Amino acid sequence: MMDNNPEECSVCFNNYDDNQLRPRTLPCGHTFCSQCIDNAIKNGQLTCPSCRAEHAATAATQFPINYGMEALIRKLKGIEVVPEKTLPVKPIKTSARGISKKLHSMVEDQKRIISSLITSCEEVFSQLGEYRGQLGDWKTHHLQLQDRLYALVEQNKSAMKLLELEDTSVVDMTTQGEEGKTQLQAMLGNLDTVNTLQEDDTTIDTADECSTKIKD
Repeated sequence: MMDNNPEECSVCFNNYDDNQLRPRTLPCGHTFCSQCIDNAIKNGQLTCPSCRAEHAATAATQFPINYGMEALIRKLKGIEVVPEKTLPVKPIKTSARGISKKLHSMVEDQKRIISSLITSCEEVFSQLGEYRGQLGDWKTHHLQLQDRLYALVEQNKSAMKLLELEDTSVVDMTTQGEEGKTQLQAMLGNLDTVNTLQEDDTTIDTADECSTKIKD
């Protein structure tokens, strides 16, 4: 594609120009625009997009401009050759550009890391909020259980009082029944020794009265 369109950068496919897209030649012999070379520099290293050769680099300006390519492009376009204004590149400025680009990359990386941490914090806060809501629900549930248990305890106390009263009543009734039984047994014996009608009537009346009490 580069042979068919020599006026284009084989990476971004934009036409070379006299500004950000000036053609520059790498030590491996391949040519690309200045912008693509700058974008390809990572941590002081440049990997050639064509042959993958590694070159130490901090900025595209350290690689020479391909004047032959520019002359060919002007010839193809029929543009008159204009004397090029070449400004000397001071090492300090070149280094400053490289450092600025590296610092910018480092800052962007740190911003991404911090943003990721903030997102993680927000996710944890959301989970803690949900968990606190569950804790509130559990607390309410156990308070309700506590209230129910208290009510059951009070009901149990009332039931125990009733049971004690009933037990006392049963004891009293049993005692009265035993006394009545004893009287009936005595009367039964008296009937065997009755000699007169009057004694018989008296014994029967007493027995009837005692029987009524026993039934009650």
